[in-house]
Amino acid sequence: MFTSMQFRWWTLALSMATMARCRMWPQTLLDHPTCIQGMVTSLRLVYFGPMDLGGRAAHQQENLSIEPQQHSTVRTTSNFCLKSCPSARKPINRAPATFHSQDYIELLFEERVYPNRIDILETYNPGSVVKILACNTSPKDFEELDPPEEVEWVTLWAGQPEALPARPREFSPPLKPCPFATNLIRLEVNQRLLEYYTELDAVKLYGILESNELQNSADFQSKHVYPDPGICETEKMLRDLVLVDKKSAPGNNGYFDMLPSEVIQLILSYLDMPSLCNAALSCSFLMHHCYDPLQYTDLDLQPYWSQVDDYVLKCLQSRCSHLQQLSLAWCGRYDMIKGPTFIKFLQHCGSEMTCLRLSCARFLYADCLRAVGINCPLIQELDLSSCTYLHDIALQEVAKFTSLRRLNLYRTSVVGSTVRAIIRSNAGLEYLNLGGCKSCDSMDDVAIELAQHCPQLKTVDFWHCRTLTNIGLRALASGCSLLLELDLGWCPELRSNTGCFVYLAQSCHLLKKLFVTANRTVSDTDLFALA
Repeated sequence: MFTSMQFRWWTLALSMATMARCRMWPQTLLDHPTCIQGMVTSLRLVYFGPMDLGGRAAHQQENLSIEPQQHSTVRTTSNFCLKSCPSARKPINRAPATFHSQDYIELLFEERVYPNRIDILETYNPGSVVKILACNTSPKDFEELDPPEEVEWVTLWAGQPEALPARPREFSPPLKPCPFATNLIRLEVNQRLLEYYTELDAVKLYGILESNELQNSADFQSKHVYPDPGICETEKMLRDLVLVDKKSAPGNNGYFDMLPSEVIQLILSYLDMPSLCNAALSCSFLMHHCYDPLQYTDLDLQPYWSQVDDYVLKCLQSRCSHLQQLSLAWCGRYDMIKGPTFIKFLQHCGSEMTCLRLSCARFLYADCLRAVGINCPLIQELDLSSCTYLHDIALQEVAKFTSLRRLNLYRTSVVGSTVRAIIRSNAGLEYLNLGGCKSCDSMDDVAIELAQHCPQLKTVDFWHCRTLTNIGLRALASGCSLLLELDLGWCPELRSNTGCFVYLAQSCHLLKKLFVTANRTVSDTDLFALA
């Protein structure tokens, strides 16, 4: 078992059972996951990748001893131990209280069924699954559709994270009826209550092949089949924002006429996006206030990833002239958002933007990042984590930015020369995540650049950087004495006998969090120095 102080989400072989009436196992198995929000990596000679998720459960539920070689590994971007650390991101205002998801995985099965049961075999630290969704379309069919009208996601089950004993369990939540046959299932997780990482051994999907069998079943007749009401209602409200502003008639608004506009704006600022949309539809007076650009200084669209498309961005564009923080994480999949629409949005709304979060955003390419640099001169935080499809040529545009303080390039294709150019252009960097950047060679040179140009650096993530040696670590420690957090997990070239860990402890007295996961050379001398 790996001894990591950092959160790791492990998933194993997932299997599907397609049964006429949930009584037999046929030979239809999971094909492959279509998207993983966490980190999929290879460790030494054993490959832990998406294809390892295929097949039946690796273990019987009564015997759940796990060996690392039998796991596929997913490293999430959300760590249970980061809640009070400097690297913890501040949430963007107006995030709905019902949105608990931090990471996700989408699973593609070979055959479509009407799901009536899903078993999730959690072998270690259960309780992280908070949502299960089904899609009416397979990824190979998305190009033939006109999203989002024909692409529909239905919530089969939703809940909150649980703090449970660290014992294996088979989690089978009650599912809502699904109005269509599906072979694309999405699991969303939240790890904030976990003491340590969670492990999933398998996911089993049970279902009915024919719709008439489903309709004749007593369970189906006792319930209404409907898409997730929250999703549909939010989509409608977001689209209703295109209403034309109207002047409110003075003297007809009761006690609201006695309140200063500033007070009304303050009251409305506590509403999440759906509630703000509802208030705008209630009367012309509130519509006028709800459309005020000051209500859109912080915009978190991640909870609405399945509805946000070109049309929604165009509707929001006219009232986001003072936008400062924007999250489009998870948005734009299946061509729902196109690059030119995003560029035009930035041209109208980017002049005051300081924070832009684009984790897993599927619409980005070089021109989009170039538009960020041109239209967002005040940008300080940029999150491009898990944008695995972005080539290094596109990421070179980030080197033209000059005011970045937080940069997340986790699991991207950035190379060492591009990272070094970014560092030289952004001397005020305080947070840098290079975890899982397999294409980033010569990490020692990157560490040396950080030491020379970023004296304010507080957090850096070198997880799984195989070219970092004691030379780079010593340079980093000598030039960045304000370091508070450092992840050196799975950096096999770091050796205790070089004295690099002792030198780090002696040079960085403010260090609060240090990960040396899977480094078998750490000695008592290193631990005494750190203590």
